[in-house]
Amino acid sequence: MSNLRLQTSASPHMHGHCTDHHNLPSPPPQVLSLHHIPNNHVLNSPKKPSIFSHILNSSTSLQLLGNPSWNSINKHGFLNNKHVIDVSSCNEMIRDCTDNALFEDAIRVYVNLLRSGFPVEEFRFFPCLIKAFGGLCDVRNSGQIHGHVLKLGFFDDVYVANALLSAYLKCGAVENAVKMFEKMGERDSVTWNSMISGYCQSGDYTDSLKIFRMMIKDYGLYPNRVACLSAVSACSSVYWLTHGREIHAFVLKHGWDADEFLVSALIDLYMKCEDLRNSNNVFRSILDCESVRGNPVIWNVMILGYVSNGCLTLALELFIEMLGLGIKPDSLTMVDVLVLCSESSDLEVGKQIHGFILRFGLDNDVRVCTALMEMYFKCGDPESGFNIFKRSQNRNLVTWGAVLSNCAQNGYPIKALELFYDFMSEHGGFPDSFMLVSVLRACSSLTSKPRGEEIHGLAVKMSFDSNVYVGGALVDMYGKGRDIESAQKVFGGLLSRDLVSWNALISGYSQNECADEALNSFREMQSEQIRPNTVTASCILSVCAHLSVFSVCKEVHCYLLRQGFLPNILVSNSLIAAYAKCGDMNSSWTIFEQMPEGNEVSWNSIIFGLGMHGCTDKIIVLFGKMKEAGMKPNHATFTALLSACSHAGRVGMGWQFFRSMSEDYKLEPQLEHYTCMVDLLGRAGHLNQAYDLIMAMPLVPDGGIWGSLLGSCRSHSNEKLAELIANHIFELDPTNIGYRVLLANMYEDFGKSNEVARIRGAIKDMGLKKQSGCSWIEINNNVSIFVASDCSHL
Repeated sequence: MSNLRLQTSASPHMHGHCTDHHNLPSPPPQVLSLHHIPNNHVLNSPKKPSIFSHILNSSTSLQLLGNPSWNSINKHGFLNNKHVIDVSSCNEMIRDCTDNALFEDAIRVYVNLLRSGFPVEEFRFFPCLIKAFGGLCDVRNSGQIHGHVLKLGFFDDVYVANALLSAYLKCGAVENAVKMFEKMGERDSVTWNSMISGYCQSGDYTDSLKIFRMMIKDYGLYPNRVACLSAVSACSSVYWLTHGREIHAFVLKHGWDADEFLVSALIDLYMKCEDLRNSNNVFRSILDCESVRGNPVIWNVMILGYVSNGCLTLALELFIEMLGLGIKPDSLTMVDVLVLCSESSDLEVGKQIHGFILRFGLDNDVRVCTALMEMYFKCGDPESGFNIFKRSQNRNLVTWGAVLSNCAQNGYPIKALELFYDFMSEHGGFPDSFMLVSVLRACSSLTSKPRGEEIHGLAVKMSFDSNVYVGGALVDMYGKGRDIESAQKVFGGLLSRDLVSWNALISGYSQNECADEALNSFREMQSEQIRPNTVTASCILSVCAHLSVFSVCKEVHCYLLRQGFLPNILVSNSLIAAYAKCGDMNSSWTIFEQMPEGNEVSWNSIIFGLGMHGCTDKIIVLFGKMKEAGMKPNHATFTALLSACSHAGRVGMGWQFFRSMSEDYKLEPQLEHYTCMVDLLGRAGHLNQAYDLIMAMPLVPDGGIWGSLLGSCRSHSNEKLAELIANHIFELDPTNIGYRVLLANMYEDFGKSNEVARIRGAIKDMGLKKQSGCSWIEINNNVSIFVASDCSHL
């Protein structure tokens, strides 16, 4: 539209007429610098073909112009005789073009009117023309027509002013609209409605409701249904249930309760404010009205509301009721029901919904395909999810992002990386921030720092590295990749830090045994007015468990109680483990018993804690109760059981649990289970049996399992086997100083000074240094730390 300039041949009295409005908002000077342009001024021709020309060349246009002969119409669409202009037909053209969103053509008709010598003071279709300018959603263009109207002196017309107000609001120029509104001498219902809806659409819901209140209280005007609709939407967005109920009462009083738009808005309001009873009452009140009942939008709002409030059964029943009444679902209905199936992990119902989608011909809708794919992933059928993705013909960024996210979150990180590289090669390397977050999560799952660094480089190249979501994922990736320095650097470079990024940093510190840094970050986060959540609490409790600092554990527990995080299954599980490791098994057991509902982690945590404290008999009883409660033992359960048997020296029971894993529960023992068994056998003196178990296991032994047996050899003075085991260890990890010191101490026990000198000499020649041992004790809420050769506490 930059090539369309308005020209004006207004009489002098019109210029003087607009001086009362000099305080009104002014568009940018370069747009409003409209001068008196001679009527013979030639405008620049538009660069693209005008649809207006197409209209003029049709039989319809001939009728609109009074059906003149073809030759009497010039190239601009007007009669060759300038004195014979059918103004009403031109006005009708402006209106038709505007109604059909042909905004540039509507403006072109008006410009051609001016070029043909039409006296502008006789033009009466400014509201429609201004609507065309507003339809371009460009504040510069709206400012141009604003200046034009001011110059002509037509601003006193309330219809013209309302049209300008609406144009500014459509362009998002709320400040200009407010200035106009404040200076308007006359306001009607359209004026108020424009302001109420304009504020609402711009996201300023509070001011929208303020204008609504001002209209009623200060000016005594009653809102119409359009104003009520905007006000209800504003209440929904800010969860103002009381004001929403007041508007609902007004709607009922004026008999608008069957208006389908208001009904949908009211249902949405009550659902968002968790008032399911009133939401259902509004919905049921329109079921007898067939014209409203058949609108699928109302059903969609109701179904989505139930899903959002966790009422999945009610949502499914409503969908079945909808089908029973013969109302055809649309694509949004199917998306809502698929979300329902995802939330409830109901694969059978999800498959039935898939059948409905095929029957209703909605399988090519990209939103439905994306929701269908996610449903299969979340319901445990990833193969079908992949097939949906492969068959999809309309993949967009959302679809790609969904498949990457689901792969990363559902245990397919390698597949997520493969798909990401497929996307890069297929689309030229323009992922969005959501896709980068998903693929970084996959790198975190794989603890693949090199791949993560590649994605980090791409994020920097696309200027996403300061994005709070991408930044949080990068911090998490580096933390899990044991590069806490890089995690700190990324975190420090974030322009803003949300709870997720703080959690990622604290979790990284916790996983890398940086306990002090984790606690300091926890305090700093709160100083920045960011409220911790259950994930934060779980990370801090793991730090307390690592430090075995009982006082800090109690402080965190009290904080969680004050913040209302209990009972929460994640927090409760962390508290069970933390108290057990801090030596307070009574508190650990109390929390377990008070949990309204536990999961496998809850049972595993309490079994592990009891095992640490030697309560083997209690563990046996608890394991039986676990099975009675319908909990299926997993690998972590047997790790806790075998560890307990090892601490208690219960060899027979340990063998029983070890064999039960594969025989009764179809769980193949992992390296940690073999380590527990080797430790159990070694502590009991069955050294050869432990060695044979290592040699026979189908897994590659690591330094930890050999080190456990080496410690048992020293305890039972088996020098020959110790030397054999030491050779295995030094082949796996030649620079491990801990096991060399252990072997040297064992030779010292045997009185072999030459061997002791040889091993310690080798340590010195290799430049290895043993980290000083450290212990701490808590007395009267004070923690005292002791290191080797430390005399500070004497």
